[in-house]
Amino acid sequence: MITGSGILKGLWTTFRHFIKTYIEDLRTGKKRYFSQEGIELRRSPDVEGIFTIQYPEEKLPVPEEFRYIPFLVYDEGENGEKEIRCTSCGICAKVCPPQCIWIVRTNDPVT
Repeated sequence: MITGSGILKGLWTTFRHFIKTYIEDLRTGKKRYFSQEGIELRRSPDVEGIFTIQYPEEKLPVPEEFRYIPFLVYDEGENGEKEIRCTSCGICAKVCPPQCIWIVRTNDPVT
C-alpha cells in the first residue's frame, strides 16, 4: 500500500478533467461560452471536461424524473410530542408525481 495513494488519485482526476476541458475549449473555441449553441452543448449529458454555469443567468434543466427528498420540520412540544410545522415551502407540491398537491400560503392568526 502506497502512502498518499488517495491524494495521487485525486490529483490524477483533477489533471484529467483539466486536460479534457482544455481539449474541448481548443476544439470549440469561444462559441462554447458565448453562444446559445454553446449553452445547449454544455447542458448536454455527453459533454466532456468541467465547465462553469453562470448560475443566476443560466440554469441547468431539471430532468422530469428527478424527485426531491421532502421532509417536514417538527417542533417538540412541552410534553415531548412532535408537532408538525409546515412552512409552506412547496416541496411536497414539487415532488408529487401526479401533481395533485397545491400550496396556498396564508397568515396564521395564532402565530
